[in-house]
Amino acid sequence: MGTATYRDAAQERVFEALPPLRGRAFARGRWARAWLAALEESALDGQQVKAGRGYARAGAVGAVAVRPGRLTGLVHDKDGTAYRADVLVRPLPDGDWERLTDLVARRTEHLAALLDRDLPPHLAEDAAAAGVDLMPGVGDLDPRCACEAWDHCAHTAALCHQVARLLDEDPFVLLLVRGRSEEALLGELRACGTAGAPERTPEVAPRGVPAREAFTPGRALPPLPAPPPPVEAAELVPVFTAQVAPPPGLDVAALEFLAADAAGRARRLLAAALSPGHGRTPLPRPLTERQDAERLASSAPPGLMADRLASAYEAPSGD
Repeated sequence: MGTATYRDAAQERVFEALPPLRGRAFARGRWARAWLAALEESALDGQQVKAGRGYARAGAVGAVAVRPGRLTGLVHDKDGTAYRADVLVRPLPDGDWERLTDLVARRTEHLAALLDRDLPPHLAEDAAAAGVDLMPGVGDLDPRCACEAWDHCAHTAALCHQVARLLDEDPFVLLLVRGRSEEALLGELRACGTAGAPERTPEVAPRGVPAREAFTPGRALPPLPAPPPPVEAAELVPVFTAQVAPPPGLDVAALEFLAADAAGRARRLLAAALSPGHGRTPLPRPLTERQDAERLASSAPPGLMADRLASAYEAPSGD
């Protein structure tokens, strides 16, 4: 195994066990297909790769831990025996990461895709042209299994197939196991310089935590984000412009009134939800249809809309 130094060596992501896979191939995206191709090139026994694919398809792989240089998971044999499987993956040296970040900073399409949490499809080819092999090659995947097989066994092959499924959902798993977390890589890109980068770098929203990770036992969750700022009061705005005529028979004034009323109620609900102690406040009783009509009539301007509401419920307009 090669050695490398990287700043986020302690970074780890844990993915919950995936359900059995039925009716479709493992690798849908090019990153997952390239990953499985690397497995097939590294394994000496194709039958073990095939057996591992069956294990993963049947849902025999438990939670998978991904960190720089190592994949770890429990794989259950057909008799129920669980084996710890590890696959050591050669991390990229710091020099390769420097070349990769320099390449991305000079290619605006790559930079925009990465900042949008996507690995562009031609990044692997462009990186290879710069001397950086993102995908593992022969000898870069080193299997270790509790069954004491000396090469890839069904358990480590099943783990690799499970990782292919993860890559279809989040290609940044590849970068993490090669030595950089998503957060560290994006930070390096922002600090890399502005040659070839857009004049205004887009802001990157927090990645959040996928539900399957949030419910993984022992998972340390980040703190909740700050609440959104207060919103302004709703205003009555035109729903049609001079360029777009309303359809025949539509009461435009009534529609604008109802839209403003809905926006105002949403604003009040949001303000209440953000107020201290909201979680202990009992829910209000829902209004009946007539009560809601009375609420609308009390807030509607005098005239046609109040008269229409009163007429619908056979009540005097001044009641």
